[in-house]
Amino acid sequence: MNLPLLLTLFLVLPLAAGAWVRFNAGNAGHIKLLLAFSGAFLLSVTVLHMLPELYERGGHGIGPWVLGGFMLQVVLEFFSHGIEHGHMHLPARHADAHGAHTHRHALPLATLLSLCVHSFTEGLPFADPRVGGDVPFVAGVLMHKMPMAIALATVLQRSGLGTGRSWAILAVFAAAAPAGILCGSLFGERIGEGFLTAALALAIGMLLHISTTIIFEATPDHRFNAKRFITVLLGAALAYFTSHAH
Repeated sequence: MNLPLLLTLFLVLPLAAGAWVRFNAGNAGHIKLLLAFSGAFLLSVTVLHMLPELYERGGHGIGPWVLGGFMLQVVLEFFSHGIEHGHMHLPARHADAHGAHTHRHALPLATLLSLCVHSFTEGLPFADPRVGGDVPFVAGVLMHKMPMAIALATVLQRSGLGTGRSWAILAVFAAAAPAGILCGSLFGERIGEGFLTAALALAIGMLLHISTTIIFEATPDHRFNAKRFITVLLGAALAYFTSHAH
């Protein structure tokens, strides 16, 4: 997949998801199914396809980078409140400027920065043509971006921000992954091939955290849900066949 197309997809699809929220009330059940499917697909592509390639390329010394990416995502979620895996709730403001109680949800700057750091780091390894040309992995990350953008747009809508400011925040978020891809393209070769391999390991660690969390949250209170279970199986099956076909 060529670089302009990759940049366009990572920029446009999150904006399209945000627009969908703005102009469509949506269905929470469908969004949860999309989350379960994307989480299963992403986890399966990562475990069946990307992890073996990563260790073949980087050797056993690449493991700490994968673990580092996992732990980085743990830290980021203290500030993002789980928007990466579809959470649509932020701490409510307790009072407005006049002291009156309000139930509006603010979007702290730390939340936006956390989401941007996540997307930027996730975008870095796609500067490597081998990663950017890996269609199943690109599809898995883009699938993860859609519900992430939907959750962010929903939080912005509930926060009471003006339309212009909401779109500006969505645009900043959407531009973070392309910025990571461009930075990887500009500096990756200068720093050395090991840089992009380490960036891929970080991204995979983050995606392992997110995808497993999504799947665990697909069965709240540990109750069996046949529809979500079948959705998870379909996502895993599609990842298996596309990875082997690729």
